Amino acid sequence: MKWLLAVCVLVVAAMFLIDSDWEVRHEIVIAADTATVWSLLADIERYPEWNRYSPNVTGRVAVGEVVWVEAHLDNEVQRVKNVVLSVKPEQELCWQSAGWYGYLARGTRCRLLSETTNGDTLLVHHEVMSGPLAWLIEWLYRERIEKGIKLVDDSVAARAETLSAGKP
Repeated sequence: MKWLLAVCVLVVAAMFLIDSDWEVRHEIVIAADTATVWSLLADIERYPEWNRYSPNVTGRVAVGEVVWVEAHLDNEVQRVKNVVLSVKPEQELCWQSAGWYGYLARGTRCRLLSETTNGDTLLVHHEVMSGPLAWLIEWLYRERIEKGIKLVDDSVAARAETLSAGKP
């Protein structure tokens, strides 16, 4: 019985010592100015109009505020509590998961905007998953998170380009 307890303690200790962080990154050039793209990203109440990955987001986009994100991972829906880390209008919006499991695995997601030489917007969507159980989130969800990030980026691009063309 003591050997089983010793194995369990070693496994738990190893989980906290192994660096299993991973990241996902997606870039897209959007034929719209940064102000238009920013207005879409910052106005979470209007996400249902364009966001096909996480259409239901509630909270307030301000540093330190809580934002709840309903992420659609194929047929599975995850509701995730996040704390806003950074708000730099027309440049950066970041938040980090803040659920009870945060000391085991937490995701930090940033959307970075910059103007291209021709006035379009480069959107860099970056997420880092960290913590001792980040490997488990990678194994369970990485492919779906990658698809979701691309989907939200494509969605914001389509909506921003429609608005820039003067269409409702």
